[in-house]
Amino acid sequence: MKKKSKANFVNPFIFLLFCIALFLGFKINEKQNWIQIPAIGTWLPYENWFQFYDHEVSASIEYHHLVDDMYTNGTNSCASLFDGIVLKTDEESVTVLHDNGVLGIYAQLEDVVVKGDERVLKGQSLGIFKDSLKLEFKKDDQKLSYEEVVKL
Repeated sequence: MKKKSKANFVNPFIFLLFCIALFLGFKINEKQNWIQIPAIGTWLPYENWFQFYDHEVSASIEYHHLVDDMYTNGTNSCASLFDGIVLKTDEESVTVLHDNGVLGIYAQLEDVVVKGDERVLKGQSLGIFKDSLKLEFKKDDQKLSYEEVVKL
């Protein structure tokens, strides 16, 4: 009988030690930043799970071609063409992996207002540009034009 009572004590004790070690590992990594762990909630498209809200009707986002990959939209606000995840940002550009598989690079921005790993929705502002911005799109390692992306 003693072995059975000892086994009943050992399993919860090992589980408790494992949980403590896991917690301490996350806390140490938080301070030392050894491994980049994305926040789970930022990668999940939870806004589509519950449809208890009204969708606002807004005009579609349109960019007007100027030359090469340069575009403008009549305002100074750069908006995301589709829902997606911000993969990276720097001082002048935002890279977004859209839910439809298109990788969008919005460049030549003066002010970036989103952060990496942030979930963005269609029409959400990514930043501000002065006169024009550079738009590049890729899907399956092939460059797409703005016109092809809009049709997706």
